[in-house]
Amino acid sequence: MINNISYTSLEGLALLILMILFGKAFRENWKMKDTNTVKAWLIKAWIYGLLSSISFFIIVLVPMKN
Repeated sequence: MINNISYTSLEGLALLILMILFGKAFRENWKMKDTNTVKAWLIKAWIYGLLSSISFFIIVLVPMKN
């Protein structure tokens, strides 16, 4: 079952764009941490960071279809 997992180049492009957008959102949230409440920026940072990391690891570890 796990051997059949792969993604097309269009899906890879979508993952790359998501990784970039969530990474940028993470950075912007990190910069604004002084103006937000303590818990809100931390939760947002975790969400954006995890989504960006998941996209990155899918791109790196899952093979593309030919």
